[in-house]
Amino acid sequence: MKFRVLPSVLVAASLAVAVGCGGKVEPTSGVATQGDQRLMELGRASLENKRWTEARGYLQQLLDSYPRSQLAGDARLGIADSYFNESGSGNLILSIAEYRDFLTFFPNHPRADYAQFQIASGHYRQVQSADRDQEPTLLAVEEFEKLIDLYRNSRYAEEGRVLLAECYDLLAQAEFGIGEFYLQIRKHCRAAIPRFLAVIDKYPTFVKLDEVHFLVGTAYQQCRQPDEARPHFRQIIDAFPDSEFREQAQTILATLPTEPTPDKAK
Repeated sequence: MKFRVLPSVLVAASLAVAVGCGGKVEPTSGVATQGDQRLMELGRASLENKRWTEARGYLQQLLDSYPRSQLAGDARLGIADSYFNESGSGNLILSIAEYRDFLTFFPNHPRADYAQFQIASGHYRQVQSADRDQEPTLLAVEEFEKLIDLYRNSRYAEEGRVLLAECYDLLAQAEFGIGEFYLQIRKHCRAAIPRFLAVIDKYPTFVKLDEVHFLVGTAYQQCRQPDEARPHFRQIIDAFPDSEFREQAQTILATLPTEPTPDKAK
């Protein structure tokens, strides 16, 4: 009785392995005769059909069986892409690690710029709102800057610059929000000032820069430092003629103590 059941069990197990590895039973002759090329074709087909686990199986088999293949770089990149496109934050982290490995082993590969862009994009996908932890944003900035510096003529450089600008704006908004919190909620002008100054120094293209100057001027005024406040209110008048804070800046400037003349200063 046992000998009659055993063959059917073995057949079922063999089919399960075949289905698990490839989704369907593939002809073995193509793999045997073409080797790495055939595995690459199967891997790419699985990627196109969004069968991520299956694609990784074929591509990893290529790397294990043909470590010196000319297709090894493309295989590593395909594995990274499979993780990047599969849902889940864990897969996103794995994709970044795979792209880094690709650049380590194939720094001069024709698609090295793509891998660098994907690393930056992986961090960008983890970016949160301005009131949350900005570590992913800082990492994205670092990687986008690396992309633009190393591959400035890359087809991905322009999109990298756009996303980098978004990251800068988010970091500026985060710093600005902390400054606002100290000034308006905590009523702590001295803690707010360095936050606003950091925005002015680091992010000169920030869309709310006129408001930053107004608030840092206000903070200096509250800290009884009119000489430090005055240049920021003047900056609004001189550099932001259409600012909604321009009229208030003019009014405040008129109430500030007059600047001492050189003779009085002596």
